[in-house]
Amino acid sequence: MKKIIKLKSLFVVAACLLCSVAASAQMGVSFTLNDAGGESVPYATVYIYHSGDTMNVVTTGVTDIDGHFAQPIKAAGKYLLKATFVGMDATKAEFEVSANRPQADLGTLTMSNSETTLKAVVVTAQRQLVKNEIDRLSYDIQADADSKTNNVLEMLKKVPLVSVDGQDEIRVKGSTSFKIYRNGHPDPALGTDPKNILKAVPASMIKRIEVITDPGAKYDAEGTSAILNIVMVDNSQVNGATGTIGASVDMYGGLGANANVTTQLGKVVANVNYGYHRQNRNRAHNLTEGHTFYGDTGNEFTAFNDSRANVNVHYGDLSASWEPDTLNLLSASAGGYYYDYAGDGLNSMAMTTPSGATIYSYKSKGNTPGNSFYDLHGRADFQHKTRRAGETLTLSYKLTTSRNTTEVSEQYYDMVDWSFPYTGSFNKGKEKFAEHTAQFDWTRPFAKYHKFETGVKYINRHNKSDNLHLYTDAPDMDTHTLFNHNTQVGAAYLSHSYTRGKWSTRAGLRYEFSHLNGKYPDAPEKNYHRNLSDWVPNFSVQYQPNWANSYKLAFSTNIQRPGINFLNPAVNETPTSISFGNAHLESAREYNISFTYMRIGSKLTFNVAPSVALSNNKIIGVQYLESGKTVSTYANELNSCYVGLSGFAQWRIAMATSMMVNGNVGYDMNHSDRLSLDNDRWRAFVYGQVTQFLPWKLRVSVGGGYWNGGANGLYGYSRGTGFYNLSLQRSFLKEDRLTVQLQAQNFLGDKFTTIKSFTTQGDFTGWNASKWIARSVGLNVSYRFGSLKAKVKKTNTTIENNDMVGGNKGGGDNNQQAPQQQ
Repeated sequence: MKKIIKLKSLFVVAACLLCSVAASAQMGVSFTLNDAGGESVPYATVYIYHSGDTMNVVTTGVTDIDGHFAQPIKAAGKYLLKATFVGMDATKAEFEVSANRPQADLGTLTMSNSETTLKAVVVTAQRQLVKNEIDRLSYDIQADADSKTNNVLEMLKKVPLVSVDGQDEIRVKGSTSFKIYRNGHPDPALGTDPKNILKAVPASMIKRIEVITDPGAKYDAEGTSAILNIVMVDNSQVNGATGTIGASVDMYGGLGANANVTTQLGKVVANVNYGYHRQNRNRAHNLTEGHTFYGDTGNEFTAFNDSRANVNVHYGDLSASWEPDTLNLLSASAGGYYYDYAGDGLNSMAMTTPSGATIYSYKSKGNTPGNSFYDLHGRADFQHKTRRAGETLTLSYKLTTSRNTTEVSEQYYDMVDWSFPYTGSFNKGKEKFAEHTAQFDWTRPFAKYHKFETGVKYINRHNKSDNLHLYTDAPDMDTHTLFNHNTQVGAAYLSHSYTRGKWSTRAGLRYEFSHLNGKYPDAPEKNYHRNLSDWVPNFSVQYQPNWANSYKLAFSTNIQRPGINFLNPAVNETPTSISFGNAHLESAREYNISFTYMRIGSKLTFNVAPSVALSNNKIIGVQYLESGKTVSTYANELNSCYVGLSGFAQWRIAMATSMMVNGNVGYDMNHSDRLSLDNDRWRAFVYGQVTQFLPWKLRVSVGGGYWNGGANGLYGYSRGTGFYNLSLQRSFLKEDRLTVQLQAQNFLGDKFTTIKSFTTQGDFTGWNASKWIARSVGLNVSYRFGSLKAKVKKTNTTIENNDMVGGNKGGGDNNQQAPQQQ
């Protein structure tokens, strides 16, 4: 309690300090940029340096469509300004700002045409937060001041086409069917438990986040309609060593720590990073209440749960590159992710008749003493560049292995009219995963406007599960299930890109052959195998009439194959429910069509992206009643159609004031012919933030959002919830190397946030309310050290496995989760 009071007091003092300086004068520089003929120069890039130091940029900006420029300056002093524009010579000007002369108006600056003919140019407008390309949309994390102290999960709320709900569930284009990559290749650690691990990763370690909306033929066809690619800051310049260290603490005693270091030894450049996040029992506290109404009898089952846990998350990675000459590059990386979870809970259950009479009731004490998961992965890439500009050949290998162990015990007491043969249960499960991937890629420009990409790939994936279920006083009910599943995939692809003037196109075709093999060591008569063959086309076209506007139309196909969690046939039984996987699930196809319009301006940047997604025979959780118990499993039963609209806007209201809004809205249409069920619902997400820069290097941000749950598969829907946050941030020391942030979330009202979900059709109906702690006040500190002069290089192509739903990899799919007991 004393710790909470101290943190709250610190927050109040910082707020008072903020208010006391809010009225102070804001320093800045402004001018108008013209060419030699007196015409304005729009979207020219402007760099501002400390006078006498052109190695370190203080801030950057861009002229608006009329050539005007205005930029805040944080500290008094002498500065050098340089404006650049493609095809023109740079112009420079010196200026000084102080408390007595806070505004430097440079009048009109003139640029002249360059007499130098460039063989290749890169047009740079502003260091915009958002960039739109033919296959992806990227958000520049380093250009956002929040990246100094926030974690990656908080930054995702700002990324276009991405939403993060009140339970930290991540969605891309409104769906949880996506994969998470790091530096252009799948990261099994990030895909396993993204909401917890991304809390442990500081945003200062991230260069940009890319939403790959149209993966193309080079990427695997299975498992995803979008890719969330997190690009690390491992191409930062170093001289000796450079990096960041950070720490965080919240009012409940939650802790976080991180470190990221890059160094150079001769021709070898290496990067290592580590993150840790801990939630204790005070923060990881959840309450649930559920009511289930049985359609055949009218009886009602009521359940209450109060659970607490300690959670520890560790994440680390090591990468290195060696460039023996200008044509060859060898890069390698290894990393891992580990978490452990230990908790307990109290439950109270009762079954009553329609008139309210008790049929039976009981209480139970649950314990999860040793749940843990770890993932280890490594990869190596060799890239060779030919003498032809842009032609590369890449050979890659990747190994991934993981272990998941769960232990759950439950003891029943205070039993009334108990008719079940056991008084407790113990479940222990082990899942082992290993994957070997080899890949060859060839990229070759052709003529002046064309580029071909082709390659082959082989994946050998092994899943093993071992599930033991023991029942107290009923040994005849004990079960021990062993299940092995092997998937081998061979793939080849060809892609063609064309860029000329204002037009860009890309078309590709991928072929995949898969062999699936399931084995039951204790029941070989149940063994099965299956061969699958798929052709997967994609196409996109982009028109960019000028620097400010772009239009893109895209079509893509993807395949969803089930992972071990969906396939595992082990039966888990309680007094009221039964759940198991389905070893005979088949793959499903999804087709996506999208259109994106983007406008980039010096003050206002926005994009609008309507889309349609169609799928037949999709994997979905199914539920029914059997012998008075609810049964949950999976089946290829869902025919779905989603029509949605995503949008993003970034607006610089004034020199020191900015605003951003990110959101999406869509309509889900879910149908099953065999089950004769339809479930059509709206869903929506919006997040907005206003940021104000103030004197004394202070910055205040106020943000908030709302998530509307929408349809839950075939059977029901979820209600929405809102959230908000406030942060105060200040930088210290030379070059702003030390940054301190005080942050508060949902700090008014009840500390618990509630989401209700409803089951409205099927053999049983009901509702469930989940409560968790959302109110928090915390302190984040980050320190940057070292200088910048070399880089960790990456091969242009590497292994990318966007595979599986319902396994240990990837983002998962909310529509594919087996329903839980209400």
